[in-house]
Amino acid sequence: MHELSLANGMLKTVINAAQNQNAKKIKSIKLEMGEILLVNPEQLIFCFDVISKGTIAEGAKIEITFLKPRIRCNSCDKEFNISSEKDFPLLSIVCKCGSKDVKIMTGREFNIKSIKIEES
Repeated sequence: MHELSLANGMLKTVINAAQNQNAKKIKSIKLEMGEILLVNPEQLIFCFDVISKGTIAEGAKIEITFLKPRIRCNSCDKEFNISSEKDFPLLSIVCKCGSKDVKIMTGREFNIKSIKIEES
């Protein structure tokens, strides 16, 4: 399960960061995720809730902002956004110039933007 692996990495990262700040509790976590990851946010939050039980992150609220994929054509250098609904699978992306030689610039991110903590 993709979401469980992401939740586990996120939990380790936020606990480590919070402990470095002598946190008593992690209250909330803000994430940025690229749409290309195809992460189910409900499953990610469920997995995080399950694996965070008994830790300082138990009960933390998770806020997710999704980032649209941005593509650059290697033939004409044009940059454009794609829509996850109409342009997947990514292998079939064609630039307006007709080229399929494109590079994914953004849309694969998984960033922890901020952590709100309760200090000891």
